[in-house]
Amino acid sequence: MHIGRLFSTATFVVVFLCCSLPAHAADIDTYAKACDRLIAQDARAGGEGAALSGDPDLRQGTVAVSDGARTVTLGEGPGWLFGVSLPLGGGRTMFLAALVRQDGKTVFRAVETLPTGLTTVDASARKAAATAAVASREAALTALTDRLLGHSLQGRRVYVANEEVQDTATVALWRGEASLAGGPGWLFFVDDKPQANWEHPCRYVLVAKTGEITTVDATMPPKDLGAFTELTSWPTASDKATLLTPQAVTTRTATKAATDASHRYAVIISGGADRYNNHTRYWKDCSYFFTTLKANGFLQDNIYVLISDGQNPAVDQSDNTSSVWDLNDDKINDIRYSALKENITTVFNELAGKMTSEDILYIFTTDHGGNNSATNPAPYSNTDVVLWLWNDTSITNAEFAAEVNKVTAKAIVGIFEQCYSGGFAEALKGKNRVLMSASRWWELSYSSYTGNGYDEFSYYVTEALADLTKGDSNDDKIVTMEEAYLYALGKDAFQDETLDGNGDNNSEHPSYYSDPWDLGRKLALTGYHTEAKAPTYGGYAQYQTPDAFPSGGTAKGWQGADQSWPLALPFAFPFGGATYTTVNVGSNGMLSFGTAITSGLNSVNDLKAAVAVAPYWDKLTTSTTGDDISVRQDATSVTIIWKAHTWVDSRPVNTAVRLSSNGAVRLYYGTGNQNTSRTEYRDKTIGLSLGDAANGKYILGLRNGAADLGGARALAIQPASMAPPATGLPWSQLLLSN
Repeated sequence: MHIGRLFSTATFVVVFLCCSLPAHAADIDTYAKACDRLIAQDARAGGEGAALSGDPDLRQGTVAVSDGARTVTLGEGPGWLFGVSLPLGGGRTMFLAALVRQDGKTVFRAVETLPTGLTTVDASARKAAATAAVASREAALTALTDRLLGHSLQGRRVYVANEEVQDTATVALWRGEASLAGGPGWLFFVDDKPQANWEHPCRYVLVAKTGEITTVDATMPPKDLGAFTELTSWPTASDKATLLTPQAVTTRTATKAATDASHRYAVIISGGADRYNNHTRYWKDCSYFFTTLKANGFLQDNIYVLISDGQNPAVDQSDNTSSVWDLNDDKINDIRYSALKENITTVFNELAGKMTSEDILYIFTTDHGGNNSATNPAPYSNTDVVLWLWNDTSITNAEFAAEVNKVTAKAIVGIFEQCYSGGFAEALKGKNRVLMSASRWWELSYSSYTGNGYDEFSYYVTEALADLTKGDSNDDKIVTMEEAYLYALGKDAFQDETLDGNGDNNSEHPSYYSDPWDLGRKLALTGYHTEAKAPTYGGYAQYQTPDAFPSGGTAKGWQGADQSWPLALPFAFPFGGATYTTVNVGSNGMLSFGTAITSGLNSVNDLKAAVAVAPYWDKLTTSTTGDDISVRQDATSVTIIWKAHTWVDSRPVNTAVRLSSNGAVRLYYGTGNQNTSRTEYRDKTIGLSLGDAANGKYILGLRNGAADLGGARALAIQPASMAPPATGLPWSQLLLSN
């Protein structure tokens, strides 16, 4: 049976001392079981240096905790509240509030201070060697559930091998293999993060008849999942009734197209890897995007679709069906090729022979992605990644870029949904390109948060492009690529700075690239629109400017972490219909108005709820030697300059913001400002918010998701009624990385 990257190949005896449950039991009906469940969900809570506390009383209704000036909602009970302290090294500690519900669902949220009123839990006392023998597959599942998964299968997919293991089990994976000795017993495959696309954490578990449990941690499923039987139920998107039909897509008129349909081409790719992991949501992602292309006037012959096994009638989807070749229910077979590397080469060779500098190419990819483990191990500090294709094959980002680079085009658009998709954007950077990805090159990407049967980021990108009422921010009847990205960025519900117990990201951070910087606000599915207006959100528009990073100013001695200092302004600053004569300057790279925001724990939704300007909102400290916050002001402007470091790993951050008396804002980026690998607590949110998210009173900066803002060009965010800023020097690209 075959493995990609192995995190561990050790054999050990597990784990938590708790009462026995019948097979498949999922309810957490005691506080003791809730303690076990929490540690099973994040083993760090029971690790060395960690501290765990909880409330034995069952919580009902909405469970929320106070965290300084903010309230952190954990979800709905009934369940038990916990606090977790995790050492990060260097004397730093991360705090988590957690809710373990009776149905097994466990929610963690990062907080600045632990919830009050909790009592200490001795996590070490919850562990003991497992000695009870097991005599059947059902008993083995009970042992797995109780002793390894904390009494519940909720949130995981669990499979058992069809044949009992006699001695050693060797499982072939997409790359490599997993080997577990210690039989006789039963072999299980545990998918720990089924809402994410592969590659993501999973485990191979051998429950021996002696009661010992052996595990191998991995990031890939079995090559032959047909050798296993699933023991859990998981929602599928196989119901084609939920397909977004052409009626849900706003049809464009031919006269609205800025570029003739004969000059617009598209490539859609979804490999799916194999029939067991080719989820129907990937087909639906492609169907929705294809339908939207057609509604925008694309010619059938100009759309190249490569999906799983192509026009093979065999079963190729995880719901035991075959992919429908007609993507938009018009009785035309739309899938041309199987998603194999040689067919990608065929397509781009054909496009290279027919496309010219008058043409635009749109590329859409979905399904599974992975790190190129031979060159890019965790924490994924370089951009080498792969896109999984059909038949457990893959193509690297460098190989894919070589295919795309064969093409001559006026512009190329890339929309990438798969895990580690930011690596594809990195490889394709170049002139006259607009690229967006669901995640950076070190991150997983996720299926729909609401369970609508699509992938999260690409769904909202397509929704914006399909529906003027959703994507058109400025009422110019055009939805540009920039607007589609910003719409999806604001809608994406996977927002978190923490990593799980396996070291994988709990959220995704969509990224954006445009060269030249404003190309993305001119390109729509209808072509190149010179008349398109600047996207407008909350009454504001943003522009890239050539302003130099500000210098000078008076050092204020504002040094610390999670602190804020009031600053009197020399004028009344107009902001969203109100005026302010004082602003709160946070050590966290944010200016807040009214209530001071001291926490560096940030997200898009948290920014939307604030009244704030965030040039680089992150968990920062200005207490490192040489760090400070400086202020420079005159009668019409105030400039605040941060010389800081990231709190978690001391990376330098140099950012600044200028407030002008006319309501305009400038965001600046000096040296440092790098977020280029998977690290807890190190990300930023950029933008402006008036504290009225329900009415769209915010604008998110195009820098969100950028991996490297060292020396990046300034952003001007100003009332949309104002004239665009003077260009001065040539305007350069918006960089994903420098």
